[in-house]
Amino acid sequence: MITVLIADDHPLFRHGLVSLLSGYPDIKVVGEAGDGVEAVARATELQPAVVIMDLRMPGGDGVEATADLRSAAPSTMVLVLTASEDDEDLFEAMRLGARGYILKYAGLDELVGAVRAVALGDVIISPAMAKRLVDHLGPAGEHHLPTNGDREGLTLRELEVLRRVSTGASNSQIAAQLNISEATVKAHLRNIMEKLEVKNRAQAVAKAINGGLLRR
Repeated sequence: MITVLIADDHPLFRHGLVSLLSGYPDIKVVGEAGDGVEAVARATELQPAVVIMDLRMPGGDGVEATADLRSAAPSTMVLVLTASEDDEDLFEAMRLGARGYILKYAGLDELVGAVRAVALGDVIISPAMAKRLVDHLGPAGEHHLPTNGDREGLTLRELEVLRRVSTGASNSQIAAQLNISEATVKAHLRNIMEKLEVKNRAQAVAKAINGGLLRR
């Protein structure tokens, strides 16, 4: 059972979300909060698996609450559910510990899938936002991305591929841009996902952001 706390300053939206999620037997809403301060207090008390967090709230916003939850409820995963399509909001939320960033116009299936994924520790970003992350990635070769364990960071070429993935480019487009074969692109992507210990392209981009690949 995935226990969920919903933090949003609009009661009608919260109640509607509770009603919708109640139709899924593996998800249980255990609490609600109307602002960031209350979200941290309730999460500290309830220790839910997932907090669905709005960003723009009075009395302490969702970004501050996300940062506070890292110590108040370290086992709780934060899934941002917001109307903000601002790249800076996305980066700041992920940098401070959010595991997912979903837009409020997403479908119910996408939201439920994101709740399940972040509860397992995966990183999820709305496709519409993932394509816009290139502005947050530094020039190729500027950094090596640290990874878990003793694995080396990404190579210069892998960073080039990852930067283009973040723009939404297809394998064939990346191959043309880098003057390499599509098979080579696929090989780089396999290496990237293995090194970053992720399952798909969107997760790779998200983990790259958490790793600090930023423009100086």
